[in-house]
Amino acid sequence: MARMIDLPKKEEARLDIKALFESNSSLKQLLQNVKQVLWILDLSTDQIVYVSPAFEIVWGLSCESLYADPLALIKSIHPEDRVKVMAATPDDNLKALNQSYRILRPDGSLRWIYAQTFLIRDESADGPYQVCFAEDITDQRRVDQTLRKALARSREQFTLSRRMSLARKPEVVLKTLMSASELRSARRAFVLFFESPQGYSPSHEIELVASWSSPAYLTVTIPNEALTESSLFEDLALLDLFHPSKPVIISEISQDQRLTHAVRDLLLDMQIQSVAIFPMVALGNWLGCLLTLFPKEKYFEAVEIPNIKVLVDQATITLFNLKLLETEAESRHEAERANEIKTRFLAMISHELRTPLTSIKGFTTTLLAEDVTWDANEQRDFIQTIQQETNRLQELIDHLLDLSRLEAGMLPISPAPHSLHEILEDALPQLHSLTGAHTLTSHLPANLPPVYVDARRIAQVLVNLVRNASAYSPKGTEISLWASVRKGFVQVDVKDQGPGIPPDEHKRVFKAFQRGASVENSAAQGAGLGLAICKGLVETQGGRIWIKKKTTPGATISFTIPLAHSENTSPEPAQEEK
Repeated sequence: MARMIDLPKKEEARLDIKALFESNSSLKQLLQNVKQVLWILDLSTDQIVYVSPAFEIVWGLSCESLYADPLALIKSIHPEDRVKVMAATPDDNLKALNQSYRILRPDGSLRWIYAQTFLIRDESADGPYQVCFAEDITDQRRVDQTLRKALARSREQFTLSRRMSLARKPEVVLKTLMSASELRSARRAFVLFFESPQGYSPSHEIELVASWSSPAYLTVTIPNEALTESSLFEDLALLDLFHPSKPVIISEISQDQRLTHAVRDLLLDMQIQSVAIFPMVALGNWLGCLLTLFPKEKYFEAVEIPNIKVLVDQATITLFNLKLLETEAESRHEAERANEIKTRFLAMISHELRTPLTSIKGFTTTLLAEDVTWDANEQRDFIQTIQQETNRLQELIDHLLDLSRLEAGMLPISPAPHSLHEILEDALPQLHSLTGAHTLTSHLPANLPPVYVDARRIAQVLVNLVRNASAYSPKGTEISLWASVRKGFVQVDVKDQGPGIPPDEHKRVFKAFQRGASVENSAAQGAGLGLAICKGLVETQGGRIWIKKKTTPGATISFTIPLAHSENTSPEPAQEEK
């Protein structure tokens, strides 16, 4: 009964407080213009006795709705912060309670609130009032978060840059770079360097400097992944995306029109959804690119790109320095071996010249012997052997002359539009004589466009490659020729079923007087000049030559030559197959 008698008094007190704020014009103007929200709660009735107009701006609710339902304050607090706010209550020592929490507005937006709550007592009332000043700190919070992220990025830049500068292996540099927060979601990454960088123009060759796989995907098996990656590097359409001064981001490979169907299919086979390519530049030279592959769609924030650039630049400098150290070590090693190479060269040439001369001299001496009479068939066999050894000697001399002219830039090349079918047709007699113990097949599309080459020199390349294949593949196996159009070029593949060439020898065998380690002691003869000459002849005509990485037996040597309508284009950007 006493409680019922007190209710009118409480209502009268609430109206008195509200009237106080409304009747005082100065106080009213103050509360209408401040951004802070003020509300007063009567703890004895749990009723709001006053709320300032700023409440409607910050909370997005009307003041009358709060008068009607004081629990609207609690309901608006984010569920994850609600218990924390309800558990904290100001004490009676008049000390303010400070809290930060989130609220959800009716429109679904989130706001951060900073509130100061304290108790006041009215001698005419039974209980204290809870007074709260609340302020929208959402913008300040965002600024704080941005600053914290910037500080974290700066710390990460410093830490990773220092680790990369101390690394002594390219794989360690790349692994450290890929630990950056913006790149951790990648599945694969590759550092691709141009072999002879000059300014901001890509050079004729590209090599794989380092590769990285995310530990999270090491247990995921993709059939023929290594072969698929090799095909990806080989595709010129992907290389066309490289840019010397800005990153290239492809967030949705299934929709991006910059990718060819072949590249898109290769990436999808690798379970890749996004690609990011970052240029690597040092001392004004475009050294190459960092290629990163993501298994999910990847979108970079604007602030993330500069951070990645800083780290990529540091990685580039470190890799460039490591490359210089490696080159210096190789030069020193080559200098130390100069005399050995000279001696080996003289011994090899002496052997290659002496062997056919010995046969020629032996058989001519036998034929001229006066104490022996040889019948016509025997004489013919001797003369055929002399002819074969003479041809071998002539071939060695021609190779030496061609190599010398290529290195001096004096080998005459007369390019003109030609049909690859006609070039192959002219070379077939030689090719058939070389593959008498093998099966030679050709797979050239009937509609191949004309190529712009020196026909005699390209026929020489085909003969050298087929001779190489027949020398090292078992008798009775197939040697096949294939051709296809690849973006302004025709690619020719010569495939055999021999022992193959190890990946670490793919570059070495294109140097003069070098043979694969696996055939150094084989019965196959040769001075190691054929592939070196092929490389010079192909590159002189604007193409490239490389050995494909294969998971099947045998070797595939590929080379490209320009189409007739592309004779005025620059040499093809290229790489050795990895």
